[in-house]
Amino acid sequence: METIQANFVTNGSKFLENYVNLTHKILGKTLKPFCLLHLLWLENIGSPLFKTSEAVTLSDLEIAVLICSSSSSEEILKKLSRKRRLWHLWNTRRDLQEESKAFIVYQDDFASMPTFSDSEKGESLEQIPWLLTQMAALIRETGWQEESILLMPLGKVIWYNSAFCYLATGNTSIISDKEQAASLALEQLTKGNG
Repeated sequence: METIQANFVTNGSKFLENYVNLTHKILGKTLKPFCLLHLLWLENIGSPLFKTSEAVTLSDLEIAVLICSSSSSEEILKKLSRKRRLWHLWNTRRDLQEESKAFIVYQDDFASMPTFSDSEKGESLEQIPWLLTQMAALIRETGWQEESILLMPLGKVIWYNSAFCYLATGNTSIISDKEQAASLALEQLTKGNG
């Protein structure tokens, strides 16, 4: 099953990669999705895991894991202020290079960015994925949380966005059930006469 998940994520688009992620466990701790809060902390403390050209110590990795296994600054501060001698002792038995590589994979799994054009060279922009526009429209119009939209049946998402479009512009390209039935009947009638 893990192979299927890994192939699904690595073969997917950059957009998809941000919504389909694996669980990452480093130094025995399960990490939260890599987010702006984590980046802010890692950048602020000058973590070599953020600056990938610098050597990484076990202490550097432990601090990064404590930060990235947290959901708030308060939680980060609590974890960083605790003594963790037993955890550190256990971590000295782990392969630091492999754990550091796993941390980089973790960051990459949650930070797949779109490619933007170089306006001076006149390169075209990648299209914003259709699914993202559907989600963004619902978030903008309703204030609903991303997770509730991700779990909403696709048909509902489209119907809501179509209704919002109609309310904003008075236009919709939706063909009613009656129009669709009439079109199908006309098609059948013309096939029978041809």
